[in-house]
Amino acid sequence: METIGFIGAGRLGTAFGIYLARRGRRVAGYYSRTYAHAQKASAFVSETCQAFQTVRDLLERSDWIAITTNDGAIERVTEEIVDSGIHIAGKLIFHMSGAGTSELLAPLTAKGALVASLHPLQTFADGESGARAMEEAMFSIEGEAAAVEMLSAWLDELGRRYFVIDARQKPLYHAAASIASNGLVGVIDYALELMKLVGIEEEQALPALVPLIKTTVQNVAEKGTVRALTGPVARGDVATVATHITAIQGCASHFVPGYRALGQMTLSTARRAQLKDQEKITELTRLFE
Repeated sequence: METIGFIGAGRLGTAFGIYLARRGRRVAGYYSRTYAHAQKASAFVSETCQAFQTVRDLLERSDWIAITTNDGAIERVTEEIVDSGIHIAGKLIFHMSGAGTSELLAPLTAKGALVASLHPLQTFADGESGARAMEEAMFSIEGEAAAVEMLSAWLDELGRRYFVIDARQKPLYHAAASIASNGLVGVIDYALELMKLVGIEEEQALPALVPLIKTTVQNVAEKGTVRALTGPVARGDVATVATHITAIQGCASHFVPGYRALGQMTLSTARRAQLKDQEKITELTRLFE
């Protein structure tokens, strides 16, 4: 069984380490910007998980290396691995950035390492909750063929779903993931701001909206976006949409562009199945311009 070491002891690295340890995998330990961060992460994972003071020490004790730093540090870490002088031929080294490709690790290929990127489609608030979230995460793999094959087999053993993508597809893939996660948070915050205009503060509005959000997401999961869509746009209710815009324009005109942008996307979804009345489509298109 492979022994995996982590470079980077933040939320993602800690969560993945905890998840792997609970699955009976050997986690050598962590190397981080500060030794204290490495100690904290290793303590969360297991009694045998170590905190390393140098990248050299971690490389010597690990078969596989997961780089879980922020994206901007990956190239620096790559240089640090090269400069360590450790023999890395045959070692699998992958980063877990959603946006970056395995090309960031190109200098390691020249040293004989097998390189890839492995990204969990999940968000991580902290190590413990992140480890639980890993149980449902789907992964993307991208990199050189041998590394992709090794990671695919590994994920199969762990019972995790995954898909393999090309390096050129990575930015679009990450854009989609960011919209589904970060963009959703932005949309919810937008709704909360509108609630404030009604006089309902976030402390009361958020608990009121969360059940609606959960049900919507569940409907999407069960039915897909087209069949899950409800509301005035799906119905072609032009009058209600016009009332929304007038109300927002009257008290917070700077929120109107956001409403219209979201309306255009919603209309695009509605037109795929539910809304076929061309006159209503034309009127809604005009309102969202």
